[in-house]
Amino acid sequence: MRMNDENFAAKLDRSFPRTPERFRQIVSSEVRAQMKLVCNKTRKKMLLLPLVACLVLAGGTVAAARLPVFQNWLGGLGMNAEKAEQSIVHSDESVGVIIMESAGQSETEAVDNGVQTEPLFQVTDVYYDGATLMFWAKPKNEYFELGDHVYINGFDSRLEYVTETDEGSGIYECKVTVVDPVLQKTDTDVINVKTQVYTSPDSRSDYCFTVESDKLGTAVQGSGNVTGLDFGQIVSYHVIVSPSVINLHLDWEVYEEGMMELLRWGDYILEDAAGRRLTYDEWLRSNGCSDPEQKEGGTITFSQDLEIKGFDADSPTMKLIPVRVQWDANGSMIPGSEEVLENCAVTIDLTKDTDNP
Repeated sequence: MRMNDENFAAKLDRSFPRTPERFRQIVSSEVRAQMKLVCNKTRKKMLLLPLVACLVLAGGTVAAARLPVFQNWLGGLGMNAEKAEQSIVHSDESVGVIIMESAGQSETEAVDNGVQTEPLFQVTDVYYDGATLMFWAKPKNEYFELGDHVYINGFDSRLEYVTETDEGSGIYECKVTVVDPVLQKTDTDVINVKTQVYTSPDSRSDYCFTVESDKLGTAVQGSGNVTGLDFGQIVSYHVIVSPSVINLHLDWEVYEEGMMELLRWGDYILEDAAGRRLTYDEWLRSNGCSDPEQKEGGTITFSQDLEIKGFDADSPTMKLIPVRVQWDANGSMIPGSEEVLENCAVTIDLTKDTDNP
C-alpha cells in the first residue's frame, strides 16, 4: 500500500468502521489512566537527564515553572528536543496568537453580539510541524474528553491521546497525528483546529481554536528506491520527516526467506549522517509489515512501515543496518547474540522532496 495513493484518513475509515461513542469514551478513559501511570514513572527517570538542563540553559526560552508540562514529550524526541521546544507557541507570549472559538462564533463575535460564553477549554500552548499537532489545554470542567477525529484546516486527522500532564495539574496534553499528505507539506502561518469536546459522557460540543504564528512547520516528504543490494532491493520508499516523528514506508523485494524474516522484525540500527547510532529500543515507535508474497523467479515482496522517534530530523541521510539475533527455545532473545550486518546497510535520502526532485 502506497502512502500517497489516496487519502490515508479515508482508508482508515473504510478499513476500520468507527466505534460506538460510549465504547470510545471507555477506551479513552482507560488509555488516559495508563498514560498517567507511564508518564509519572517516566518523569521520575527524566529528572536525571541532562536534556532538561540543556533546554533551560541553551534554549533560553523555557520558564522553569513551564518546563514540567512539556518535559515528557520533549524527552522522547532525542536530538530534536531543543528545536521542537523553540517551535512551541505560547499563548502568554503574544496576544491573539491562540484564539479560542465556539463552533458557531469566535469569542470576539460573542461579545459583540452581547452573548459572552465561557470557553469549554483554554489552549495554553501549541506545537505543529506538519506531522504532529500537540496542544496543552486547561478545561473548564473536570470531565475532559475529545472526539477521535480532529480537523486541521478542514483535513481529518487522528487523535492519539489526551492525558493530564501531572495528576491534579488541570493541564491536559493532547496529541494529534496528521495523516493527509497535502496538509503535511502545506506551508502555513495559520491553523484552525476543530474537535468534539465531551463535557460529560453523554454531552458533547463542537469546538474550534485558531493558531497564528511563524513557528508552525511543515513535514518534508521524499521518495526514491535503493538498488544494487546483494540480498535484494527497495523497489520504492516514501518518507515523511519532522522533528516529532519520521515515518518511513518501504516496498521490499528480497531473494531469500531468511533475509525477509530478518528484515520484517525491523531490528535495525539507525545511523545519521554524523555517524550517531540508535538501537532498536531507542528509535522504534512502531513497525508494521504486510504479508509476504512469493513472486515468479523466487523473489519475495512485502511492505514495511516504520514510525521513528529520536532520529536527527536535520540529517540528510538515514542508514538502516539490519541486526541478526539468536532466540532460545522459549522465544526470548539470547543476550549477546546480536550480529550487526554492516554489509547489508541501506541508505535512505531524507532530503529529496517529491515536489522538488
